[in-house]
Amino acid sequence: MGEKSRTFDTGKSQTKYALAAFLAIVLFVIIYKYTLNELGSLELNDLQEHTAHAEDIYLDRLWSAWLKLPYLFWHLCVKGCIKFLVMPVEEAAAFVCGGFALLNYYATFYLLDRTVSKLTGRDAGLMSGAAAGMLGLVQPLYMRWFNPFQYEGQFSINPMFNPTHSAVKPIGLLCFMAAVDLILRYKEKDGLYFSGIRKVKWLYALFAVLLLFSAFTKPTFMFMLLPAGALYLLAELAVSLCRKDGDAKKVWGFMWRMACAAMPSLLYLLIEYGAFYLWGGKESGTHVAIYPFLEAWRLYSPSVPKSVVLSMAFPIWMVATNWRYFVDSVEGRLSAVCYAAGTLEFCFVVETGGRLEHLNFAWCMMSGMLLIWAICAARLVAVTVSCKPGKWQGLKVTFGWMLLALHLFSGLYYISPAQYII
Repeated sequence: MGEKSRTFDTGKSQTKYALAAFLAIVLFVIIYKYTLNELGSLELNDLQEHTAHAEDIYLDRLWSAWLKLPYLFWHLCVKGCIKFLVMPVEEAAAFVCGGFALLNYYATFYLLDRTVSKLTGRDAGLMSGAAAGMLGLVQPLYMRWFNPFQYEGQFSINPMFNPTHSAVKPIGLLCFMAAVDLILRYKEKDGLYFSGIRKVKWLYALFAVLLLFSAFTKPTFMFMLLPAGALYLLAELAVSLCRKDGDAKKVWGFMWRMACAAMPSLLYLLIEYGAFYLWGGKESGTHVAIYPFLEAWRLYSPSVPKSVVLSMAFPIWMVATNWRYFVDSVEGRLSAVCYAAGTLEFCFVVETGGRLEHLNFAWCMMSGMLLIWAICAARLVAVTVSCKPGKWQGLKVTFGWMLLALHLFSGLYYISPAQYII
């Protein structure tokens, strides 16, 4: 009888991986088809521009390609598929975009699965896998009478038309998980996501490599994460000083170690800035400037507060009904700070000249959105599997899933007019 039980448990534990494999391929196929349709569009778009840049990369002119666009990871992946797999250009771009959607699904699934296990002590892998699949397609709630453009003004954690942001998402999630574990380790608690790494120095090394990799893929995630991390740790330092609990020295030491881990990425960002704005790159002739509050955002949104509600309805509900979790837990608090830091940057920081209307600092906000969306989904799964009896608890869970489903169907609507779903 005991042997049968063990066999049954083992089989059950593998079911979530079967579901994850299925949903990852579904996302791959959807994004693959979406990309092909975008590349065939008569209107110029980001996918077409980035694909053309990837096609033009040659080893003897790699410096000029990097100088024009100093974040080339997605482009090098496409060029590799063209050269080594002998793929047509459009097929290579679609294959790479689908591949990054698949990687993003697995990174999201891993984050949800580990977070829910910590919060509940249970294996809710099936529900985590389903939630991760939903997060791969969600979009802002679409109200045509408010804004005829579903993305513009509202923005999204899934700007599928921009391949470099799609590529940095799984790397960014891994960066976030490594940062959470480092904070837990310095607090002398067990790691949540990389508990298999026993020596903390290797965890610092992992964080440093992931952060540098994210800067090479698209620097805007790092533009958000570093200020957010600084704000998070400065707040911890201030609290420690106010409490006079003797932990201020400990926090200060941790801040310096994190700064050292971020140093290679900071150096690369400085080089990227030179390529962008000083050495004749894509953004030469413009510069970064501080604008009045929300002035750039209002170029595309009739009402910024309403746009925020439409794009963040699900996280707003989850934070409002689980606010103690987002105050007390490291992952909840850090995700909220990341979203706040990215949004604050977008509210004030712009590129001038012809680049103003591109709203490139919105990518910082969308990077923060990705993190808080993922943590909110993990929290929803956790409260679902460990929901206490009561009408109010049932209402919170039901309405949370309804909002997440509405965002999902808004995502399906976003891609369906061009028949992107097979």
